[in-house]
Amino acid sequence: MSVSFTPTQSVGGLASGLDTNSIITQLMAVERQPRDKLAQRQTLEQARKDALTQIQTMLGSLRDAASALSDPSTWSTAGTVISSDGTKATGTAAAGATPGTYYVTIGNLASSQQLTAGGGFTTVQGADTLHIKVGGGADVAVAVSDGDDVNALATKINQATGIQVTASVQNGKLVLDSNVTGAASTIAVTSDAAGGQLATQLGLSETRAAQDASFLVNNTSYTSATNAVTTVIPGVTLNLLGQTSSTVTLTVSADTTKATVTSKVQAFVNAYNSLVDYVHGKLTEQPVSNPQTDADRQKGMLRGDTTLDALLSDLRISVSDVVSGAPDGLNQLSQAGVSTGAASGSSSLNADALMGKLTLDSSQLGKMLDSNFDQVKALFTNATGSYSSEGLAQRIKDRTSPYAQTGGMLDIEIQGESSIITDLGNQMAAWDVRLATKQQTLQNQFTAMETALSQLQQQQSWLSGQIASLGFN
Repeated sequence: MSVSFTPTQSVGGLASGLDTNSIITQLMAVERQPRDKLAQRQTLEQARKDALTQIQTMLGSLRDAASALSDPSTWSTAGTVISSDGTKATGTAAAGATPGTYYVTIGNLASSQQLTAGGGFTTVQGADTLHIKVGGGADVAVAVSDGDDVNALATKINQATGIQVTASVQNGKLVLDSNVTGAASTIAVTSDAAGGQLATQLGLSETRAAQDASFLVNNTSYTSATNAVTTVIPGVTLNLLGQTSSTVTLTVSADTTKATVTSKVQAFVNAYNSLVDYVHGKLTEQPVSNPQTDADRQKGMLRGDTTLDALLSDLRISVSDVVSGAPDGLNQLSQAGVSTGAASGSSSLNADALMGKLTLDSSQLGKMLDSNFDQVKALFTNATGSYSSEGLAQRIKDRTSPYAQTGGMLDIEIQGESSIITDLGNQMAAWDVRLATKQQTLQNQFTAMETALSQLQQQQSWLSGQIASLGFN
């Protein structure tokens, strides 16, 4: 940044004939040279800060791409199910789900039985033991005491181990809801006392019937004791949610894991190459001899930066180290299709390979996923807590944390640049005050000179007139 100074008042050289404004401007240009050098350095330091901030941002993008490889959804082998009406029927696909379109009509949902005690029951008359059983489930014994009211009875039923009902009190009446749906899952309540005293006292009656779900899939009728049906659509859990007045369409798609993994590995490769390319370019950029512009002065500003050199080295180590404990045929990323490629071809050197940029052989990756899915997954994500056996996602995080974290090496360099920029700005502000004072001094001096010359010229003119009036020619 360069600051010019324009005279605040024009002295114009009216008496001397000199272009005093131009003289002041040129003198100020000489005086301003130290300030201009500070401005040039500040521009350079700002460019350094911007470049380091760009590297920090690109490193963050690389870490995000690595984290995406450790996301469980990346490696999910399940297909997808899309419903035309998610309020009536949905589906969840597991591995091996059969792709296709399925048309579902729901007559009624599976429901559980509900029993409600008669209004005459208020307290237990005599200690007893209730036996509660749902369908073919276990008989659960619930000990009750003489004088237990409906609330105490409900609490004891709910606290019983293995119980398959939920007890509640509604409108002062004991209500038993089966936790199991289906027509066969009815509630049986008996008691030990002679004549089933407590069971008789309760006077339980059915207020909701247990029933199976009835539905059609592709015009074939089915029934189910539950609303989560796993036996009709291969590899899909069909969730029945409500009766339908029209057909619900479920579209089952095949497993897309291979495409998802390939896409995310490619995203990582792209982020890695962008960072390596930018950092390598800054480290090897040649400075300009006798620079004349800001652009020239910025060339080579990060050449040989030790932090960036170490970062590049750690990145290369992360993608090239052998993974301990992995099988010999799949203990390096290159065996799964991620490599730097060949450094030379038939006729010329491969600059990208020499720089350490990665390439993805998607065909090789796909082949390895088909034959060794778990081993390939472990190459890319394997949280062991030990660098030697970790996957790529964890290694990238470990190796780059000293640079990326708050207070890390890049952050320290960026903060250092900010301090230098602020200090240079303060020095420039001090120079601005000094230069403004110098400019005013020069203007005052030239104004005084012009005033003195004007007075001398006036005196000379008066004197010449006096001489002429005396007749001296």
